[in-house]
Amino acid sequence: MRENLQIYLEWISKSGVMVITLLTLLLFWNLTTDYFETPKFLALVVFTAVFLVLYILNFLLQGRVIFTRTPFDIPLLIILVTAAISTFLSPSVNTAIFGNMARVHGSLMSIVVYIIFYFLLVSHLKKVSSVSQIIYVIIFGGVFLSLLSLLSYFSIKWLPISWASGLNFTPTGATFSTNAVLIMMLPILIIRAVMDSNIVNRSIHSIALGLFLINIALTGTQTIYWVTLAVLLITLFAIRKQLGDLKEDLQKNLPFLAFLVGPLIAAAIIFTFSQIPPVGPPAGGGKNPLYTFYQNYPRELQLPFLTSWKVSVSAFRDSPIIGTGPATHLFNFTTYKPVEFNSSKYWNLRFDTPFNEYLGFLATLGGAGFIGLVILTIVYFSTALKTIAFSSTTDEYGQLNKGLALAGLAFFMLLLLHPSTLVLWVIGLLMLACFVSLNRQLLQNTSLKTESLNPSNLKFNFDALPALALMVLVALTGVGFVFVGKFALADFHHRKALDAVVQNQGLVAYNELVAAENLNPKIDLYRSDLAQINFALANAIATSKGPTESSPSGSLTDADKTNIQQFLSQAIAEGRNATFISPRNVSNWEVLGNIYRQISGVAQNALQFALDSYGRAIALDPLNPNLRLNVGGIYYSTGNYDLAIRFFTD
Repeated sequence: MRENLQIYLEWISKSGVMVITLLTLLLFWNLTTDYFETPKFLALVVFTAVFLVLYILNFLLQGRVIFTRTPFDIPLLIILVTAAISTFLSPSVNTAIFGNMARVHGSLMSIVVYIIFYFLLVSHLKKVSSVSQIIYVIIFGGVFLSLLSLLSYFSIKWLPISWASGLNFTPTGATFSTNAVLIMMLPILIIRAVMDSNIVNRSIHSIALGLFLINIALTGTQTIYWVTLAVLLITLFAIRKQLGDLKEDLQKNLPFLAFLVGPLIAAAIIFTFSQIPPVGPPAGGGKNPLYTFYQNYPRELQLPFLTSWKVSVSAFRDSPIIGTGPATHLFNFTTYKPVEFNSSKYWNLRFDTPFNEYLGFLATLGGAGFIGLVILTIVYFSTALKTIAFSSTTDEYGQLNKGLALAGLAFFMLLLLHPSTLVLWVIGLLMLACFVSLNRQLLQNTSLKTESLNPSNLKFNFDALPALALMVLVALTGVGFVFVGKFALADFHHRKALDAVVQNQGLVAYNELVAAENLNPKIDLYRSDLAQINFALANAIATSKGPTESSPSGSLTDADKTNIQQFLSQAIAEGRNATFISPRNVSNWEVLGNIYRQISGVAQNALQFALDSYGRAIALDPLNPNLRLNVGGIYYSTGNYDLAIRFFTD
């Protein structure tokens, strides 16, 4: 009975990993502020909580507590501990916990869930076949992502909803996330397309390879192209011996080589034509649809390396050990961006992500977090290179093992050349877990019998320990569900408020924002939005019933005047609350300053308060010209032309 139950739990675990993998790639909805990242994160939280309970139930069945150790435990724990300490010592505690809303990724919540997710994966993936099945699920999801992304790219609407009709719409939420998943799968597809003994399997992998490469060629950025090229070259170098064996009898093995060369040539041709402008006037037949689609495709922006380096180093200089706190890169950017950034075409943008993940860790998690990530990278490279050099490729699982090692290299290259996303971290950690789990099963029959590669178990045999662990875990899971549940419900009301604003339903938006604020009073975005809604409602009453040509005295009643006063008071109060919750957020001070500025005609000392708010904003974003223009405008409106000229000159 106990053995049957363990088998059943193992099946549930394997199925759960497959489900969360597909949800990470494909889940999206319009019920939260962010349509993509938040639902994926909530699904990951539910999955992690369920897996924790199953983990402890397995302890009860075995009568002992078993922890699986891997080479990556220590660096991940360093990152986790540093993130926790950095959060509670951060000047932006609430942002560090919840994220820079509506971006959850990078927050303490997300880091905790990611790392627990990894530890649970390596404990549950106990069979080679399970790893193989999960990889095929990722490949299937990648094929689906590629097809949907290409449909959007060519303006083919596949969903009857307006917000899914953009050219760069993809279920992952970002073109980079989609391409990152495809890039990590390239080594596995290449190896299987070249070495699989089954012609049908070779054909399937070759078709998927071509589809992935075409999607990357059409939707990628320069960074994506460089990473893709590096991954292709490293993979081909890793299997050079097998390719050499095929070339020995080229005529006989030409069909097999076509499974690799064909997708590469197809992607290269499509990419080349997408770069060639049409020759001659359109009336004369000078058309190139691929070029037109490529030029019209909106590509994601990335903070330039030099600017990001200066921002991160400056933040590291002021907080060298634990950084400024998770998810605080936006505040570091506004404070430390160099003056030459204003000469770029992105001068009016605020970047909440760095150039890459390493610079992000250096600034937000300080030297401790950066060292943790560097150690994780070094440990992985040292283990993966041994696997690539010595693992056998004569069987399916040996090929998969080498492919996973290369996929992990692609993961760290992406972290090195681009800011991360939730999808990248979840799928990347899944790759690492599959890699160590597969090695755990294969190393006994290979020459790679080194302790650094072989996960081991720590066993504790106390009769009461599994039951005690289950009780503690259930309690913690319950607390976590309440915390995350309130977070999710508040975000749901915030989304309803945004939808109400679009439909011009001010009171509905007001009520929804009040509900969101009551559920999660620590999110400054809700407070800031509520401040603006209050002001808009007051302005709407004053505009609709104020003086007109036909009614010079207006039609405002005493009740209307009371309502206007209440709305304005609430607008100021909520604006102040937003700055109290997140004092480093320049946008909060801008909103408060703008409200004070617009009520200067009806509120005493409003302009003075507006100048104070803008002054605080300038202190946080000293090189933002728009803030100084606003201050200059205030001085100009009061007739203080000397100060107005000074700020305009600045």
